[in-house]
Amino acid sequence: MKLIIVESPTKSKTIANYLKGFVVKASMGHIKDLPKSKLGIDINDGFKPHYIILKNKKKILNEIKEASEKAKEIYIATDPDREGEAIAYHIKEEIKKDVKRVLFYEITKDGIKEGMSNPLDIDIKKVESQKTRRILDRLVGYLVSPLLWKAIRKGLSAGRVQSAVLRILCEREVEIEKFIPQKYYVITGEFKKDGKIFKGKLLEIDGKKFELKDKDETEKIVDEIKKEKYSVLSVMKKIKKQEASPPLITSSLEKEAATRFKFSTKKTMMIAQQLYEGVDLPEGRTGLITYMRTDSVRLADKAVKEIRDLIVKKFGDKYLPEKPNIFKEKKTTQGAHEAIRPTYIEYTPERVKKYLTQDQWKLYSLIWEKAVASQMTPALWENTTAKIKGGRFLFESSSRKLLFDGFLKITGAPKEEEQLPELKEGENVELIDVSYEEKETQPPPRYTEGTIVKKMEDLGIGRPSTYAPTISLLIERGYVKSVKGVLYVQELGKIVNSILLEHFKDLFDVKFTSVMEEELDEIEEGKKESLNVLKEFYEPFERRLKEVEPKMIDIKKKQEQETDIKCELCGKPMVIKWGRYGKFLACSGWPECKNTKPLFEDKEKRKEKKIDKKCPKCGSELVIKNGKFGRFIACSKYPECDYTESITIDTKCPKCGSDILERKSKKGKIYYICSNKDCSEIFWYKPLNITCPVCGNNYILLKKSSKGEKYCPKCKMYVDDKLK
Repeated sequence: MKLIIVESPTKSKTIANYLKGFVVKASMGHIKDLPKSKLGIDINDGFKPHYIILKNKKKILNEIKEASEKAKEIYIATDPDREGEAIAYHIKEEIKKDVKRVLFYEITKDGIKEGMSNPLDIDIKKVESQKTRRILDRLVGYLVSPLLWKAIRKGLSAGRVQSAVLRILCEREVEIEKFIPQKYYVITGEFKKDGKIFKGKLLEIDGKKFELKDKDETEKIVDEIKKEKYSVLSVMKKIKKQEASPPLITSSLEKEAATRFKFSTKKTMMIAQQLYEGVDLPEGRTGLITYMRTDSVRLADKAVKEIRDLIVKKFGDKYLPEKPNIFKEKKTTQGAHEAIRPTYIEYTPERVKKYLTQDQWKLYSLIWEKAVASQMTPALWENTTAKIKGGRFLFESSSRKLLFDGFLKITGAPKEEEQLPELKEGENVELIDVSYEEKETQPPPRYTEGTIVKKMEDLGIGRPSTYAPTISLLIERGYVKSVKGVLYVQELGKIVNSILLEHFKDLFDVKFTSVMEEELDEIEEGKKESLNVLKEFYEPFERRLKEVEPKMIDIKKKQEQETDIKCELCGKPMVIKWGRYGKFLACSGWPECKNTKPLFEDKEKRKEKKIDKKCPKCGSELVIKNGKFGRFIACSKYPECDYTESITIDTKCPKCGSDILERKSKKGKIYYICSNKDCSEIFWYKPLNITCPVCGNNYILLKKSSKGEKYCPKCKMYVDDKLK
């Protein structure tokens, strides 16, 4: 028997189609990690990490061990990156047998064949790099976060990459807050030549660039412009090439998907993972795209040839450049993987559309189009610029015309512009109207999920695998709020950033974070030793921790805002404090007086809602209340009547048929749990009694999003469009 171990069950199903005679097992991600309850790093023993088997992976690991004992050959095919290498290393440690490491950059027949034909040893340098990153993140997270707990409240976190990105977002927020808009005026003239009207903007007055900030002055100039006669000073035509952009990498995929489809980075990477691991086609389960965590824009020679053949066949010779297009890589590019591309270029978006969910199809279409367009000829534009002069005024008018669409044939050309009439130098044109428009300078825009990923890439903060998780973590912590993809820094995020900036300015400096990423790369390349990198980081870090810790209590007191509300128990003024669920009122006489209550605005949120149901105990009206563990139903006559009941949803438990109750976690997240104590079913999204049209599973989940997407937990697919 031969055994191959992968990360996900979806990938295992795809691989099982191509590797006959193999038993395929899925590790479901990492099997080992540092313990949550303690630091888990022996700093005095060379920063030795103490990994433990994850509780929810013990059963999976036992199954892998049993299969490995019977296997003559063992292959580990976890993802081809640092995390995948670490998973492979930990599995080998536990099964205690020789293994072969195989890398699948695409989950296709050819990709699997190529990987199996070139088995490798586990890359210890890559494992060391991942281990170093994990230790650094644990040291920062577990040693700085408790300081935030003392200064603000428990449950907050700091992170090596996370806090650097928060700093960038906060700096942009300060720019926006400090921005003072300035009014200015733009003057536009309407000219006529041979019966055709065209517009031009006032460019110069008396041969100089100008700024109009006064309305009265602008109106005077408009009146003066109307009195002049105008002629063509010059006409310039230029042919300009518009080159195709490179195929997609992780950052550009996340940015494009955010811009075009309003996908969050987390959603983009989840859908890309599904396309990479495989979907069911008539030919069998097939991976449709190459590995999606990459910073390289290169394409494999074989892929380039297939794309060039398709271009000739589909569009003709004139759309094919003489030589393949090659794109320049950045200095920081690791280059282990090629760009994101379709595994089979003949699988056009139209051909596979009916086998994909709507969101999968959107993302696949984007990847396919960008890959094909990257190898097409440039678009050709004719740009015409005319300068119109009259007295001391110079206007400029321009237009452009598409001469040849090139790669725009597939990505789509912009709308045709209004063209200038045929103009010749020295000929007269008629001014038929002139107008002005009041405008205002705009502050720099807030980052979107897409633009912050681009910023992270440009600054060298994080790596393709960490872009989406970093943004998701900032949102989950309540530091940042994403509204239609635009990131707004919340009050809590500003407070956390100000504390970190005051006391750990160098640690969360963008340049420092970027240098650390480079050092991790150098460990992977064998240029640096892990221990040296950790020592260089930790020694100044430890000194700073000792200096900062005593200051946290004073910082916490500064965060408290005194109010004119008096404590009803002792008469002392109430102060506003930060708690796990936001701000609340507490007595300033704490700890002698422990009185607390919600802020006024929170009371509004907690207003009781009446329901059309009577109390079975006393006959009074029942109301919905908010409690520590979420919403519940109670008698409106409380405390005279203490009747309560849980809120249930219409769907029954798919495992035992009992009622499903609504609950709230310690972190405030709503979840759903079976009312039967002997049943272990728990759902983090609302379960619906709808059969999945893909796999036949008897329930799906309503994911929390602006669209309320329906998601099958068994086949891991969004199924909204398939339910229509």
